[in-house]
Amino acid sequence: MIALALVVAGPARAEGEVLDVARATVTLQDGRTVAVSEGCWLSTERCILTARELRRLQAENEVLRQQPRPVPVVAVVMAVALGVGVGFTAARLLR
Repeated sequence: MIALALVVAGPARAEGEVLDVARATVTLQDGRTVAVSEGCWLSTERCILTARELRRLQAENEVLRQQPRPVPVVAVVMAVALGVGVGFTAARLLR
C-alpha cells in the first residue's frame, strides 16, 4: 500500500484509524517518496475493512442490476385508467 513512513509537516488530527493530513512525505513500499498535499492516511486494518465493504457493495449492486426493474407507478395508473375506460365504454355499448 502507500505508507511505510509518514512524516507530517503540517497540522494533522487523528481520529481512530484515519489520519487527516495537511502535508506529508510518504515513503512507498518500493522506496520512492512522494509529497502529499491534503488527504488522509488509513491504517492497514481500515484499508482492509474499506476494501471488504467496497467488494460487498459491488456485489450487492450487481445483484440489484440483475433483478427485473419495478413497473413505474405511472404505467400502472395509465393501465388501470385505460382498463376502466374500455370497460365503461363496452358496458355502455352493450346496453
